[in-house]
Amino acid sequence: MANQAASKAIQFAYNGTIASTLRKFAWTNLWGGREYGLQFHDTYFEPAPEVTEALRRLNLKEPHVFDQRKIRLSRAHTLALHGEKLPKAEWTKWNQESWYLKPYLDEIEAEKKARAESSGLIPPYEMKQH
Repeated sequence: MANQAASKAIQFAYNGTIASTLRKFAWTNLWGGREYGLQFHDTYFEPAPEVTEALRRLNLKEPHVFDQRKIRLSRAHTLALHGEKLPKAEWTKWNQESWYLKPYLDEIEAEKKARAESSGLIPPYEMKQH
């Protein structure tokens, strides 16, 4: 239930009726991750420095959400390898979507913008790691 309350508190750049309707339509009809029980942010590309940093912060602040993500990804990979999908009753529903990385991604973008305006230095998580 806490995730449902969190998903209602998320603010997108465009939150009008049309944008919300299009977002729900695309999520429901065009995105296939729900057939594997995934949430939308489960499919974010991890090598992107912002996503890696957001996941690091998520693991520090909400390790249970991070662990749930890993479980969903593991189950989805297993299903995909076997060429299977979840029964329709177990697909992720719109009201279960929590957009759990959005607060962290917004925080990182705000930090990047503030850093660019003040010093212009590159944040450590964006530096090449060898």
